[in-house]
Amino acid sequence: MTDRLIRLMRIITLVQAKPGILARELAERCTTSERTIYRDMEALSAMHIPITHLGYGKGYQFIGRFALYPFDWTEEEVHAFRTLAQVMNQVKPLLPEGFEGAYEKVMAAHHKQSIDRIETELQESDHHKPGKTAKGSSTEEQSQYLIPILQATLSHQIIQAEYYIPERNELLYGKIDPYLLIPWQRRFYLVGRNHNTGEVHTYRLNHFERVVVLDDCFIKVHTHIQQAWHDHFRGKEEEPVAFKVRLSSAVIPKYKEKEFISPFAELTEHDGSLVINLKVSDVREFMSWLSQYGSEAEIIEPVQYREMMKRQLKKWLAVYG
Repeated sequence: MTDRLIRLMRIITLVQAKPGILARELAERCTTSERTIYRDMEALSAMHIPITHLGYGKGYQFIGRFALYPFDWTEEEVHAFRTLAQVMNQVKPLLPEGFEGAYEKVMAAHHKQSIDRIETELQESDHHKPGKTAKGSSTEEQSQYLIPILQATLSHQIIQAEYYIPERNELLYGKIDPYLLIPWQRRFYLVGRNHNTGEVHTYRLNHFERVVVLDDCFIKVHTHIQQAWHDHFRGKEEEPVAFKVRLSSAVIPKYKEKEFISPFAELTEHDGSLVINLKVSDVREFMSWLSQYGSEAEIIEPVQYREMMKRQLKKWLAVYG
């Protein structure tokens, strides 16, 4: 983006924020000359941006109901506004009457806009991925904690959560700083700092058993994490592997209760076992999930992963036998 384009966007924002703003003020705020502002106004007019000059000494304003929406804040600008909330009580005597109410409205509008934008991105991301359920939405979208976690991520609020780890059949409890929510292969993942360990972990959204958004806010301890995690997930893209697995009747209730996968075919055998056919993108995670069922789950296909499981069992026997 060129410096001039950045300046043009800045001019539009300033005219919206202060109708009647003078060319001199625009020049000061954009650190340029009045002559340059006049040329920029001509360029905006050529682009059909409805800004009009009110006359000598009266400045510029939009024509009609035009407005630049939504906000186009940078991350630094958002951080600055959030920081202001922390010192509002100290500086309140210096602020004009009505400032706090206006501030709350601006933050509410930004918060709502951010939620709308991210929900749209999540829906579009899921819409373009294969493997929808019969109702047209992914299993993860049905999570009751998607919106609370999304809101906590946007407002930098700590969550108190119970998180289930299926491969260990363990329920963890603690506080998490929700850094980032990522849609990936029909699932949602939360990247956040665990208060118990002090480290950043990745959480499957539908493994949360309970989530409470606390009033306490957090500051990101780990910087540049968003791009790193997006690169991490993009790097995990791989061709899905077709699996056929048999589950004994003893574990079918558990499988149905906490369904980790979305098979495209299921067949109940005469002995009560269930054969499921599915495509797996993250084989390592799937094998880890399957191991919780022990001998009650059998990989039928592909043969190479059946043999892999045999080799793993032999290693375990060598240790525990």
